[in-house]
Amino acid sequence: MKLDPRRGNLSKTEERQVGLLVRLIAAAMGCSFLLSWKLWLSSRLFPLAPVSNYLPEIPYPIDYIWFLSLLALLAVISFLPRPRKLVLIFVCLAALLSLWDQTRWQPWFYQYLFMLAGFGFLAWKENDPGGNRAALDACRLIVASIYLWSGVQKLNVTFVRTTWPDIAAFLPSSWQAAVAHFPLWLILVVPLVEIFIGLGLLTRRFRSGAVLVAVATHLAILLLLVASGENVVVWPWNIAMTSFVWILFWQDKKTTARRIVIGKKAFQILVLILFGVLPSLNFVGLWDAYLSSALYSGNTYQTALYLGPAVLARLPAAIHPHVWQKSEPFFLDINRWAYAELRVPIYPEPRVYRQVAKRICKYAEGERISLWIKQKPHPLTGLFESEYYDCENLAGP
Repeated sequence: MKLDPRRGNLSKTEERQVGLLVRLIAAAMGCSFLLSWKLWLSSRLFPLAPVSNYLPEIPYPIDYIWFLSLLALLAVISFLPRPRKLVLIFVCLAALLSLWDQTRWQPWFYQYLFMLAGFGFLAWKENDPGGNRAALDACRLIVASIYLWSGVQKLNVTFVRTTWPDIAAFLPSSWQAAVAHFPLWLILVVPLVEIFIGLGLLTRRFRSGAVLVAVATHLAILLLLVASGENVVVWPWNIAMTSFVWILFWQDKKTTARRIVIGKKAFQILVLILFGVLPSLNFVGLWDAYLSSALYSGNTYQTALYLGPAVLARLPAAIHPHVWQKSEPFFLDINRWAYAELRVPIYPEPRVYRQVAKRICKYAEGERISLWIKQKPHPLTGLFESEYYDCENLAGP
C-alpha cells in the first residue's frame, strides 16, 4: 500500500499547529495567572465561592504550592515537543482548583482549559494519526462558538443603551462625541460583526474575511483596553485570540463546517455540547453567563451590598475604597472589589453573590446588611426585577 505524500505533509503541518497552539495557550494562560495571582489562592480577603461548602479549606502554604505547581507545569509544557501527559495533569489540577472558587471560572480560563484538554485527550497519539486533526477541529469549534454566542448575547437593548456607552467612555475624548451621536440601531453592528466572525470561520467561502475582521477587532479592543488600563487580565486573551484565528483558520480551504461541528471523537461531541449548545440555555436561566460568552453583553446579573455606617466601620480598611460613602445608603460594589483585589470581575451568578454576602454578614453584629441582586434585563425593553436578601435569608451551611 502506497502512502499519500500529501497526507504526510498535512500531518506535519497539523503537528506544527498543535505545538504552536499549546505553547501559545500555555504562555497566555501563564500571563493571566500571574496577573490574577490572588484569584488562585485561599489566603486572601475577597471571599471564595466554592461549588460546595463541604470542600475542605486549602490552607497556606498549600494554596501557594498548588498555584506555583500550575505555573511550573505551564512552563515545562511550553518547552516539550509532545507534553501530552503533562497537559492532562495540568488540566486536572487546574480544574480541581477551580472548584474552590467559582470566580475562577473566567471565560478565558474555561476556554484555555478545554483547548488544552483537547490536545491532551486527542493529540500526539501514534496509534491515531487523525488525533491531531480532531484536536485542532475541537479548538476551531471552541473559537467559532465563542464569537457566535458573544454576538448573540449582545443582541439586547441594555447593551445598546448602557453597556456600549460604558465601553465608549474609554475612547479618546475626540471620538466620544462622534460615538455619542450614533443611532442606537448602528450599535447593533458590534454583535452582528461577532456573529459574522463566528459563522464565517466555519465556512470556507467567508473564512479568510472572518479572520481579518477578527484580527482587526481584537487589535482595536486591545488598544482600547491598554489606553483605559481596564481588565488587564484579558489583554493576553485578546493577543491569544488573534493568534488562534490565524493559526486555525487562515487560508484553510479544506476544513469544512461539517467536519468542525460534527466531530467523531467523544471529546469533540463534548465540546459541541458545552460550547455550541448549552450557551443557548443561558437565555432561560439554565446555564451560566460566563460559560456562554456573555462578558460585556449587558445580559448578566448585577449586585451591590447595602450597609450602614456601623458595619462600614467594622469592615477591613482594604474594602473601604469600594464602598459608596457620599450619601446613604452606603453600598459595597462587590464587582469593583473583585477587580481591585483579584484583577477579575466576580462570577456574575446569584449563588456566588449570596456566598460573598454571607461572608460580609460576619461583620454585621446585629446591624442590617442587604444584598441587592438585579435580575437580567428584558432583551427588548431593558426592564428588570430586583431581589433583596438580609443576613437572616443568607444564613445556612
